[in-house]
Amino acid sequence: MLPEDAINELSNCLNDTVPQELILQYEEQKYRINLQELEVQFDIEGAIQKAYSIGRTQNVVKDLWEYAKTLNDTVNIEPNLLYEEEILNEMLRNLQEQLPKVQEYDYFIENDELLINRGKSGVGLHLEELKNKILENLRDRRFDEEIQIPTYEILPKEIDLQAIHSEIYQEPRDAYVTENPFEIHEQVIGRDFNVEEVQKNLDIIHKNEPYKIKLKFTNPNIFVKDLNIFPHQLSTFSTNYVNNPSRTTNLRIAASKINGTILMPGEKFSFNQVVGERTIAAGYKNAAIFVNGQVEDGLAGGICQISSTLYDAVIAANLQITERHNHSLLTSYLPGGKDATVVWGRYDFQFVNNREYPIKIEMTVQNGVATAAVYGIRSNQEYEITIESHFVGNKRNL
Repeated sequence: MLPEDAINELSNCLNDTVPQELILQYEEQKYRINLQELEVQFDIEGAIQKAYSIGRTQNVVKDLWEYAKTLNDTVNIEPNLLYEEEILNEMLRNLQEQLPKVQEYDYFIENDELLINRGKSGVGLHLEELKNKILENLRDRRFDEEIQIPTYEILPKEIDLQAIHSEIYQEPRDAYVTENPFEIHEQVIGRDFNVEEVQKNLDIIHKNEPYKIKLKFTNPNIFVKDLNIFPHQLSTFSTNYVNNPSRTTNLRIAASKINGTILMPGEKFSFNQVVGERTIAAGYKNAAIFVNGQVEDGLAGGICQISSTLYDAVIAANLQITERHNHSLLTSYLPGGKDATVVWGRYDFQFVNNREYPIKIEMTVQNGVATAAVYGIRSNQEYEITIESHFVGNKRNL
């Protein structure tokens, strides 16, 4: 057979039979190696050239010896396997990235507890062993045989309680003020846990559930509220009320929840969060409320006078209002446009302390007057803000 004919013949039974992919398997998961992208083929021309050169070296003695040898024995010539090695290496590196990765232990603080999750083992890949398996299957043309991926276990790090302790531990620190420039440093609440005690219980940490550790908190001696950093009254606003015992009780309860509230710069105030749900257990009484444009008795009636009084004080202090709703009817204690209704779970009154320094809210209900005042530090540029209400039409005609 001429070399050209031999090349065509072998191409039909070797290179043309190389499939598009080779299947690798890890447990129940299958992965594929693209043989076309890998440019897998056999060096048929090199093998034919080597076969054709037997007995044609121009060395008579050697050629006669080779000729005689081939008459009595078979000369086996393996065509070299050709492929892009760097592409194969990259494919195997990508395969490693797809196998389960080790998950190191982690921890986080939720409310007053430290929660620790145990790490999970990952899977490492024996790259050279797998590479040799792939090449061996290709050389032997075992294309339909799935190759089991040789792996090893990668263990997570042991939980280091000392390291966790050093990261979450906090000494209590009093709030304080520095001058030049003026700066307020918030208090730090101390935080700690007993390393030795927790170490004894580490073995009970479940693989899928966090281990909960009760943290110990220690309050500092001085909070921001205890510092004399609210020297200026930024605004004040008052509304009058009729001394109906049940309604007055509601006003006083809501005002007491707000009184003394301190907001740091950027901190949000939510009436519903600060005052809480209005319930009988909290001491609220039935009093007049607006319902669908009608006046009815309802639990905690009247507290919208507190939110409305605070709303006007907040406006005057030039604070950023983020949520406010008006009543469905005009109130007796304020003209339209100056009220702020609140309904638990539906309507809230919210604002943000967008000033440079903390503010303190004082709220009182006494002698027929509800008063809200905002205290803090005046800036270089303050504004006098007023709200004027104008009646523009009857709601039925709008």
